[in-house]
Amino acid sequence: MAGSTSHVRVGDIDIFVVTVGGGRPLLLIHGGPGLGTSYVRALDALGDGHQVIYFDQRGAGQTDLGDPAKLTFAGALDDLEGLRAALGLEQFDLLGHSIGGHLAYLYAARQPERVRSLVLVDVGPPFVEDLGEQLGAAMGSRRTHEDDAELVAIQASAAFREREPGAVDRWVRNVYAPFFRDRAAMSRIDFGLTAVGARNLVGGEERIMGTLAELDPLGSLAQIQCPALVIHGELDPIPVAFSRLLADAIPGARFELIPGVNHFAFVEDPGPFLDRVRDFLAA
Repeated sequence: MAGSTSHVRVGDIDIFVVTVGGGRPLLLIHGGPGLGTSYVRALDALGDGHQVIYFDQRGAGQTDLGDPAKLTFAGALDDLEGLRAALGLEQFDLLGHSIGGHLAYLYAARQPERVRSLVLVDVGPPFVEDLGEQLGAAMGSRRTHEDDAELVAIQASAAFREREPGAVDRWVRNVYAPFFRDRAAMSRIDFGLTAVGARNLVGGEERIMGTLAELDPLGSLAQIQCPALVIHGELDPIPVAFSRLLADAIPGARFELIPGVNHFAFVEDPGPFLDRVRDFLAA
């Protein structure tokens, strides 16, 4: 689906928005940070029953950075609420992938009257220290000597030092390789890196994750009032224990493990993923 595009003014930035399909609104929060909506467009298929709304977060895709001090989870929550108000959304379903899942559950906890249902997909990195260490070990064990040599070469290049999108795209594919079932699956994904995203991606995860603890993520999960589905790909290096922790902390949440897929289940094997999400949203 092509979808309609627009820029919506929220605070100091114009947020890029793509809308696909029709029906009850379903807001999608991408991961990254620095990645835009391109890689989650595999979820256009949900537009057969919903109005799927994608947006590029601050400093990602086609949304400018604005005030860099707002590149925090608190700032992202303000941006999301501003976007909700600007779009006139009274209530909507909310789906967050990867680091975007942290933003999704924080918003659902703080704006319970707005979120009809919540879907969390392979949320990470974990905010529990030992589970974070397990993730790091798993990522390292899935890399090859060739991967490591290529990463050194990429990082030594002038193009990478200048944060040229093509060079940062190669860096992302190298670093994210353990998040894919195989390299063929990785070749099918479009990270859609723009100049603004490339400048904010490298080191972005560490910066924004450093602002999560102050918002009490575990306590926030316990405050969620809407139906929730937590999905985890069987092969994801993010420990399944973290997804189960999320599901256990959200009152009445449902947990689904999808066999044979990694961090990007909606790209690697979209059928089972879409079936689970559609069934949940319909219920």
